[in-house]
Amino acid sequence: MKELLPKLAITLFIVGAIAAAALGFTYAVTNKRIALEDKQAEAKASIAAIPSLKSPSELKAEPQLTAAAKKKVPEVSKIYSSSKGDIIIIEGKGYGGVLENAVGISPDGKVIAVSNISNKETAGLGSKTLEPAFLDKFKGKSINDKLKVGEDIQAVTGATISSTAMTGQVKEALEAYKIITGGSGGAN
Repeated sequence: MKELLPKLAITLFIVGAIAAAALGFTYAVTNKRIALEDKQAEAKASIAAIPSLKSPSELKAEPQLTAAAKKKVPEVSKIYSSSKGDIIIIEGKGYGGVLENAVGISPDGKVIAVSNISNKETAGLGSKTLEPAFLDKFKGKSINDKLKVGEDIQAVTGATISSTAMTGQVKEALEAYKIITGGSGGAN
């Protein structure tokens, strides 16, 4: 038995090392592809957040505005500006995990549209908060609106947590917009 123990330990070490190397290789091969797909999803959502944009190239990344907004609204991950409005990329926790959304805001401070970038919401339940029937409730809303589920936003039946999370993200995006504009005007 004592002779078998070192052999088992060496075998276990070799199998573990091979598995670790395989995982490392898989990560190295897929990491760039995943980053590209994430960037494409963000670009697609940004165009949906301001439908009058023809291309993501019309957007200008605003790292300084992002940093300023993050101080008060840490859920902000990026801010883009264009002549047609600003896009606030915001992350938060939904029922199923992290929700990442693009909120398009017009130069007069009203929500143009909300578009989902990624989510882990329950299919058929929490995911209904990502459909136009729910997202369209935010169109035209501004920082002056309550944006409170049960008051000016009707929750999706059976998805109160997801509805509250989405509503909170839009409210946070509007708060970030207020910060970067000083309460009025666009970031561009």
